Amino acid sequence: MTHHNSTTIETIGTIEKKETLVSLNYNDLVLESLHPFPGYHGTTVPDKPNPKSIFLILKSKYDEEQIIRATLRIKENYPSYFDASPGKIQVFNTSEPCIRIKGLENYQLIPELISLYKAEGLAFMKGRSVEAYQGLISIKKYFILDEINEGIYMDKETPEMGYFEIDDKLDWDLFEKITMEIKHNIEENNFDAALGTIYRKSGLKDVIRIYDTNVCLGECLFLSDKYAAVIKQHKK
Repeated sequence: MTHHNSTTIETIGTIEKKETLVSLNYNDLVLESLHPFPGYHGTTVPDKPNPKSIFLILKSKYDEEQIIRATLRIKENYPSYFDASPGKIQVFNTSEPCIRIKGLENYQLIPELISLYKAEGLAFMKGRSVEAYQGLISIKKYFILDEINEGIYMDKETPEMGYFEIDDKLDWDLFEKITMEIKHNIEENNFDAALGTIYRKSGLKDVIRIYDTNVCLGECLFLSDKYAAVIKQHKK
């Protein structure tokens, strides 16, 4: 594989992952991820007063464009930064539509944000207490990526994230099994892995997203080879 000059691309796609979720105490159903990158263990886990990754659970499915337009209108007058993405999340064993919110300064801002979405015509599930559980999450994401090698990308907005293309579409259970297998057989196994897709001109590409504070081309090339080999064994 030859190294080539990096190309910056803006595109959309999805990220699928499994996280430990728990409800927050609001009138509407809000879930929080306890460990947004469960496979990665940092040296220190900062005890932040701000919500890392929260999910507002919608009462019914809305057009993604409607959610994106509502978000843009809210941001025009909203005093604080936040990032919002439409998605789906596993709640009570079914997949429910949601809005994933990141980057909020504090928990006090959540009710106001929900009421602004309601004013835009969106309805949310009623709040209830949900004990911590493992849930699958799929988020529609907007990417700004540098393709630093053929089929290998670095995230320009979140430098801890790298991506590499895979030839096969994997379901979550097989992907999880393969990831565990790889982690048991290599020394440098401190990374979180998620499944993804990105739209390119040539079509939809299946990717694996790696989260590691020191992610680099070398790690992505190494893991890309490992995953390709183990996927091949499983597909036999």
